[in-house]
Amino acid sequence: MGFVAMIDADADPYDLTDGILPFEASQYGEAPLYDGVPQSGGALQPSVALQYGEAPQLGIGGGQIMMASYYGYSHAGHMTASGVPFDPMGFTAAHKTMPLGTPLLVSYGGKSVEVTVNDRGPYGDGIDIDLSQAAAEAIGLTGPGIAPVEVVVL
Repeated sequence: MGFVAMIDADADPYDLTDGILPFEASQYGEAPLYDGVPQSGGALQPSVALQYGEAPQLGIGGGQIMMASYYGYSHAGHMTASGVPFDPMGFTAAHKTMPLGTPLLVSYGGKSVEVTVNDRGPYGDGIDIDLSQAAAEAIGLTGPGIAPVEVVVL
């Protein structure tokens, strides 16, 4: 008997996000429960039991959702992990595990800004990424101070 392959006619051959998890998804101890997992085209797949550290891809633009805060002028001049002094007017970010020098597109409230990871942190509970003052102002994050943002590695 020959080989039989089942082909999903509804599958998106250009969806390369399968299996990609949000950065730091497991930092809260376990993944949150969802009523459905977003799929390409906006359809919801019925809830599945997520393994420890797994969470669905939530960004509509192919990015990853992170909780963001910002750090400003009180840190000006302090040495960053990349070896350069922190400039609150630069477009930079701090992340615990992303390689230094990683370019990111960060979006919030319909606005986006390009930043470069140049420091480690943040160290506050529940915060995934810290933006510089200028980057936070560019997307309107200084009002709420802490908010979910979409992050795309460029």
